[in-house]
Amino acid sequence: MTITKLKAKNQLTIPTSVIKRMGLKPHELFTIDVEKGYIKLTPVTVEPRYAPDELQAIDVLVEEQKSKGKKFKAGKEFADYLKHIVKE
Repeated sequence: MTITKLKAKNQLTIPTSVIKRMGLKPHELFTIDVEKGYIKLTPVTVEPRYAPDELQAIDVLVEEQKSKGKKFKAGKEFADYLKHIVKE
């Protein structure tokens, strides 16, 4: 058993022996749960929503549509437009 300390910014250091044993890598994501008084960390993999070619197609579409977009000043003008489109 290894002891670790909760730091001022709510951070814990996972001991190297655990990192190696679990095959963890920097920037790994975890779910965190509390079960029966224990803190449970589970490594997770997050799959991207879009493939690289889909993201490129979205970028092209956004560039094409930018010039067609409406421009508003922040505040009343934009709020009035929102009210208008919500009524439709």
